[in-house]
Order: sequence, then structure tokens, then C-alpha cells
Amino acid sequence: MTTPAFPSFLKPVVSQGYSFGAANNVIEMPVAGGLPLMMLDYRTSMIAFDVVIIMTPFRFQVWSDFYYSQIDSGSAKFTMTLDAANGLESCICNIVPSSVSQTTQNQLSWIVSFTVLAENTAAQEDPFAGNLSALFNVYGDELLTLFDRIEIFALTDIPAEMS
Repeated sequence: MTTPAFPSFLKPVVSQGYSFGAANNVIEMPVAGGLPLMMLDYRTSMIAFDVVIIMTPFRFQVWSDFYYSQIDSGSAKFTMTLDAANGLESCICNIVPSSVSQTTQNQLSWIVSFTVLAENTAAQEDPFAGNLSALFNVYGDELLTLFDRIEIFALTDIPAEMS
């Protein structure tokens, strides 16, 4: 069975109510007479995103069908596009059932909010191996310009020379 996808036309309100917290996978070991030793319990962990979506009554019906039927009230995993510091990316998620709130005041629009737990994201995979901050210390805001030029070089300049 394939993993269902969150309905793409239901877009979270990112100007307010959209947030995520850092993974909490650091454990502390008390040390007599000093600061506790801290270490990673495991490399990655689920990240909680707080999501708010405002929708029409029909889209609320689509949401209800997705939530109650496709993902069994949050018990089944699904894919959802989220921004976890690396731009938009597809993540495997679960909704925390106790976090779901569905309200309307005028029957013309519905406000649905919930917490989504995303399995490890690209930001946790650490493609820069911790070197992004070191590069930024050298190049500052011009680092994006450098990355753009490297992309042009790799995608345009090198293939042109090979032909």
C-alpha cells in the first residue's frame, strides 16, 4: 500500500501559526561537581510542526475525508510538504490526534490546526556536515551567489566544454 499524500491544495498559513521545534534527542548525564555531559541519544528524531489551515466548507469535507478515512484519524503515516530549514520538502508524517482542532464561526470558512510529527528531514541529514556556518563566516550573504555560480558552472559550463 502506498503512503497517502496530504491534499496539495490545503496550504498551511505560513504567516502565522506555522512553526516547528528542534528535535529533542540530546540526553544529559549528571557529573558530580560540574556541568552535565551531553550527548546525542540518536542521530535523528521526529520534529513537531504546528500547522494552521483556513479552508472553505468543501475543502473542509476533503480534509475530513483525508483525516478520518485515508489516515485513520491520524494513526497512519502520510507525506506532506513542509519547510524544515532547507526549503519545501516532502516528509513522512503523523498527525498527533489530540492536537487536532476544527472550528468555524460563520460556516463560510473552517480553521483546522494540528501538530504534525515529521520523520527525519533533510536538515537532519546534514548535507554540509557542519561546514555551512564555517563557509558563511568567510563569505557572508555572498555565499548564495557563490552557490548559484557553482550551479551554473556544473550544469552549463562543464557540459558545454564536453560537447
